[in-house]
Amino acid sequence: MIKVLIVDDEYLVRERLKICVDWGELGYEIAGEAANGEDALMILEHIPAQLAIVDINMPIIDGLAFAQAAQISHPDLKIVILTGYSSFEYAKTAIQAGVSDYLLKPINMEELLQVLLRLRNRIESDTMQKHQNAHMKMSMVESDSILKRNFLQACMEGEVAERDRDKFRAYCPNLTGDSLFVVVFSIDRIGAERNPLWKRFAAANISNEIFAENRFMHFESTYDEEDRVVLIVGMPEGYSADERLDILSKASAEAVQAIRKFLKFTVTAGIGPGVEDIAGIAVSYKEAVRAIRHKTIYGRDRVILWNELPNKKISDDLSHIRDNMIIQLRLGDAAAIQEQLHKGFETLTANRQPVEMLYSMIYELMATLNIFAAENKVYADADNNDPFNPMRLADELETIDEIEKWVRGEYANVLARASSVKQSTPAKIVGKAKQYIDDNYADSEMDLADIAGSVFVNPSYLSRIFKNELGYSVVEYLTRRRMVKAKELIEQGFKNLYFIAESVGYKDTHYFSKCFKKHFSVSPSKFIAPD
Repeated sequence: MIKVLIVDDEYLVRERLKICVDWGELGYEIAGEAANGEDALMILEHIPAQLAIVDINMPIIDGLAFAQAAQISHPDLKIVILTGYSSFEYAKTAIQAGVSDYLLKPINMEELLQVLLRLRNRIESDTMQKHQNAHMKMSMVESDSILKRNFLQACMEGEVAERDRDKFRAYCPNLTGDSLFVVVFSIDRIGAERNPLWKRFAAANISNEIFAENRFMHFESTYDEEDRVVLIVGMPEGYSADERLDILSKASAEAVQAIRKFLKFTVTAGIGPGVEDIAGIAVSYKEAVRAIRHKTIYGRDRVILWNELPNKKISDDLSHIRDNMIIQLRLGDAAAIQEQLHKGFETLTANRQPVEMLYSMIYELMATLNIFAAENKVYADADNNDPFNPMRLADELETIDEIEKWVRGEYANVLARASSVKQSTPAKIVGKAKQYIDDNYADSEMDLADIAGSVFVNPSYLSRIFKNELGYSVVEYLTRRRMVKAKELIEQGFKNLYFIAESVGYKDTHYFSKCFKKHFSVSPSKFIAPD
């Protein structure tokens, strides 16, 4: 509804205007009324009227003065003047004052109706145009923001050159000085669960606020593909390399502390080296990320500088890990294996080795475990077909203690499975698999992988020995077990097909009926109520 303000010093005129037309049917509603221009201006401050019908002759502030003042404070307001003057010159003066239309007194209801219809179309058209303009402006702002973020991402990935310097200045006019540094804030995870997006926004707000308070530097804030907060910082001339790094380190440490204090979670900040041009931003970013990855060894909730890190060249030959561990695994000495694993991680931490050494050691340990698992026809992780990535594991678990715990758990799991397989003949394995099916046939999610996992063997191996022992497949046995139980339920008096199907592991009653008929040559409904 279009809100209308009626302004006239004559009470009867105001009352007549309120009842002379069906305002609601025309799309209007009377939002307020006033006896003079001064009161009307005060009402406009509280009621967002879109149309004002105003008498020309009023005390204190007349109609023309009201129109001139209202157009300044409320430029979208449409104004209709009520006047006894009919001359062209007066109409011209009124229009110059911002009046949309005028009506002669006494008011002709037909003319009033036409004016209201005409202004309604204008107001609706203006409102639509205003919304379109606002949407277009917002889209342009969002588009610029996306373009800027994509450009900064290209800088971090090394996909820019000196020819992009003008574009860099356009997107980042605040980055002054002769050195650029990259600071990356990574939210410390608890376990492997991914952090919610609000944490990144909150961490960005605090870090941006703290860096903005520092008059010695300018920065641009963005985020990378891992949802880490990234600040590209310009450091001013007139400071030595050590002074610049000190300023940057203190601001980063303050941000880390503030996030811990106010947001109740922790972040680790990595600082890359200073570079002289935009082409070097990728180098600084890469080193800042490498610094963050070392929180696995150095600890979380702190600032790590690129120049604190050990040389990432790995000179140690790690092949001895595989040779030693495979011997221990084949001997089956679980205690000796766990002790050797602990010593390996302990040595890595004590010597503050580069994180790349950790990745290599994890890879060697898991490759060795997979060799042993294959020898014994068991899997370290039967549910995961993705290639093992030690860097991703370290990113998810973040601390060396958690990584050691995970690796030791994997070793213990595979050793237990291998021991179980060695102690089992095919007949025993099949017997245990049958028992598992008998106990869990009502589970609609149960499949071959679940059954094989329950007896610690490969699904294909179980299928082969099951068929050899019994003459039919695992799936056929599961179906038979379910059909026999379904028949028992019907014979016990149960008649609800949905209940019977669900009780034996079927969510789809149609599919259950199809299986039942195939097995017993009669549908379950016929079996329940024979002719």
